[in-house]
Amino acid sequence: MKITVNKNQQKINLNTHVANIITIAQQTAEKGGDTFTYHFPRGLGFDVFELGFEVRKQTEDSVFHFQIVDWTMNFCIRN
Repeated sequence: MKITVNKNQQKINLNTHVANIITIAQQTAEKGGDTFTYHFPRGLGFDVFELGFEVRKQTEDSVFHFQIVDWTMNFCIRN
């Protein structure tokens, strides 16, 4: 049996989670908050650091993760 990995689906999954994190960051900022948590999903073909890097890149360093504990990422919003 041959197992194939769909790299396109992995990229779609990464982009979906990045969009979710950015949405949560926007909602948190609208409420006046500056930190929030996001539960990191396992087994989707990317790691926690890749997700954090992509969020930071797409938000131009205004949202970044500062702590990872038990598959939960803590994010901070810069002013």
